[in-house]
Amino acid sequence: MTVIKRDGSREPFDQSKIDRLDIFATKGLNVDLALLKEQVQFLIFDGMSTQDIFRAQIKAASGLIGRENPDMTFVAARYLLAETYKRATGGNTYPSMRSVIDRGLAAGRYSRHMLGFDFKELDDALVPDRDFQFDYIGLQNVVDRYLVRDTSDNIIELPQHFFMRVAMGLAINEDNPTARAIEFYNLLSNFDGMASTPTLFNAGSIRSQLSSCYLNTVNDQISVDDEEIARGVNRFASIYGTIEESARLSKFAGGIGTDWTRVRGAGSRIVSTNGKSSGVIPYLKPYESTAVAVNQGGKRKGSFAPYLEVWHPDFWDFCELKKEFGDDRMRTHDIFPAAWVADLFMERVEEGGLWSTFQPNLYPELHELYGDAFKLRYEQLERAGKFVSQRPAIEVWKHILTNLFETGHPWITFKDECNRRSPQDHVGVVHSSNLCTEITLNTSDDETAVCNLGSINLARHMVESMGTMVIDTKKVRATVRTLMRMLDNVIDLNYYPSARAKASNLKHRPVGMGIMGETEAKVIVGIAFDSEAGVQFSDEALEIVSYYAIEASSDLAYERGAYETFPGSKWSRGMLPIYTARDQTSNIFGLATWDILAEKVMRQGMRNSNTMAIAPTATISVICGTTPCNEPIFELERLEGNMSGKFLVLDPCLRHTSDPRLLKTAFEIEPVWVIRSGARRQKWIDQAQSLNVFIRQGTKGRDLDSIYKTAWKEGLKTTYYLRSQSKQKAKGEPAMPAASALPQPESANFCSIDNPDCEACQ
Repeated sequence: MTVIKRDGSREPFDQSKIDRLDIFATKGLNVDLALLKEQVQFLIFDGMSTQDIFRAQIKAASGLIGRENPDMTFVAARYLLAETYKRATGGNTYPSMRSVIDRGLAAGRYSRHMLGFDFKELDDALVPDRDFQFDYIGLQNVVDRYLVRDTSDNIIELPQHFFMRVAMGLAINEDNPTARAIEFYNLLSNFDGMASTPTLFNAGSIRSQLSSCYLNTVNDQISVDDEEIARGVNRFASIYGTIEESARLSKFAGGIGTDWTRVRGAGSRIVSTNGKSSGVIPYLKPYESTAVAVNQGGKRKGSFAPYLEVWHPDFWDFCELKKEFGDDRMRTHDIFPAAWVADLFMERVEEGGLWSTFQPNLYPELHELYGDAFKLRYEQLERAGKFVSQRPAIEVWKHILTNLFETGHPWITFKDECNRRSPQDHVGVVHSSNLCTEITLNTSDDETAVCNLGSINLARHMVESMGTMVIDTKKVRATVRTLMRMLDNVIDLNYYPSARAKASNLKHRPVGMGIMGETEAKVIVGIAFDSEAGVQFSDEALEIVSYYAIEASSDLAYERGAYETFPGSKWSRGMLPIYTARDQTSNIFGLATWDILAEKVMRQGMRNSNTMAIAPTATISVICGTTPCNEPIFELERLEGNMSGKFLVLDPCLRHTSDPRLLKTAFEIEPVWVIRSGARRQKWIDQAQSLNVFIRQGTKGRDLDSIYKTAWKEGLKTTYYLRSQSKQKAKGEPAMPAASALPQPESANFCSIDNPDCEACQ
């Protein structure tokens, strides 16, 4: 029996090589080695290539993954690791970091700034054994997507090089770049926290586009002419200007949320031509086409989310954008509409009142007002009869929920809560959220907001204390301080595809530190998601993260200076996020300790206008082998496929328990627990969170009404996807469509739980 080597030569099959790799792959793991060997033997035949032997071993191990053999995921990962070592280096040793950088430079992949490090110190800091932390799907994601390749598609990096390259790319401007790179590397390679996908892709590269998402706004004019530009009008401050900017942002893999409310509604008079406006919807067609055409560097369709306020005359038609039937000129199947909902509307729904629409070009102040000021002006205009149309508010609400029921859109987000609690209320209004509904930043004709994201892995911050598992607050503080520094560095290192994005980010310096692994952490502690203890855990965990995030940003301000618009902000007035929350209970530090922190913030300043946002983390949680962001368990096991065949992916919570009470999936949990936990987190977050709502088959309209009214009353800023258990109809009333059954294009990547391919945000 012979095998074919990579150079094409043949040599006798050597069983001892297989045995040595089996020992490497199973050392320290609880696996049935005899069963594994038996499965491998079935797949080996005369004349196989050595590469196919690796694949056979991977297939054998991955095919055995299951609840009875959970460690087989690590065996499969080690086989893949050995195969990756062979492809990259021809052996199983780690090349020096300098040799990796030199290869990357020669291939045109890395920036020459990457030479400014002490490579001996970096090599001493590399820990190849950390490769053994990966489970199979986590390592597969890293190998397939993140390891830098040369122009011939040869792998340049190994996994620990990858983490070090990202760390170096984020430490380039530090006073002691080598020491900081090692600090950043340890955080990433230990899975204590993780940068977002754009940062992992591009840190250290020639064009380092490190940010995840963007928010822009559309002005009510077709375009900006040369004369207006000469007068200082921003060239993107128009309908087609914003579409052009969105194209530039999408080219470099940014997800985009766009505020469309200022565009006048259909039928509004156009003074210059004495004609009538066609309204918002027709302009969303070229916006949608841009998302499809400018396909994120040739990798995937762009991801655009238009936002519209509920008082806009075109809002009714806007709700129907994703319908499969009707006039196709009024449909956009490749973008993700979201409703920007005022408190006054929700109050009218509850009171059974009328809802009026107004032309935004005639009354632009409505777009710039919120809360009591919005209510006052809105009702003045109503009394004066300035509305375009009126209908019962409950009818509009039912229309929103019906379309949400049928198409998954529009997402429901709350304008007043986003603005009432914004730290930057002194410099403008929050007009929309982003693609994934966790970012709530100001936008204007001159500023496009930018999301710079990273997440702490809560499951890696648990420690035993007096016989029980608790959050290790000391470790959380250390992780938060390092991650906050990394995120702040992103702002200065980032490549900005548009001038108004750069202007905004450098002026306000917002970041969005989030979490992942919350549900795994709850299981480690022995807490059920759908319990008062589960809600309390969410509250306490986010209090700890929030405190240290604010402290870290303030200490960075002491070191580097406060962000430009700090004076006048809520921070400068001593108003921390908890002080604007509906529930201001502090269970960890106590309000007296928060008061001390507020005084420090007023004295030292803040480096970042915003510090926290919980993004979906669909991809990076897979890398770290933990549960996504704030989500309950989606499935205990799911089937994946690759070149090696089909294999099971087990939820990480199964590593800690077999207790069914702790392993309830999202569709076994009443939605109220998701909403209540989200509300507790929201107390501590200065931005928002990507919060999916999960409903069972047979959910009725009245149930949906209750869910979203509860979200509003509990103080959530935004909600994200409505996910249902089945697309099959329940008796009496149809169930909500599953997200996978919604009319999304097959190749669209959105941040859903069961789609770790998401790279639009994280």
